[in-house]
Amino acid sequence: MTQVKVSREAADFVRNEAAYLRRRNAHAAQRFSTTVRRARDILRTFDEAGSVTHGLPIRGGLTLVVDAYLFDYLREDGVVNIIAVRHGRMLQRVPDVEDDIPQDLAIDEPF
Repeated sequence: MTQVKVSREAADFVRNEAAYLRRRNAHAAQRFSTTVRRARDILRTFDEAGSVTHGLPIRGGLTLVVDAYLFDYLREDGVVNIIAVRHGRMLQRVPDVEDDIPQDLAIDEPF
């Protein structure tokens, strides 16, 4: 079985989503918990189960869709690293790289 790790950001989303759902609907919170467990179990057994269709624009990035949630992950050295979790109706967070590069940066200058 493949080892599955979860980034801090992904774990924070799971905790926050579970807390939000518990406050509003205990049944929905239980379904979410089941969804997270199913995603982990699927990735442990089939680390290539995700697709690039819904995924992050990162080379090697895959997204597993389980129920209404998307689990973005990378595979590295036999380990699945879940880097983001989001509800299917949420916008995908993508860094705007161009804004991070100074306009006056010389090409031979180190970042």
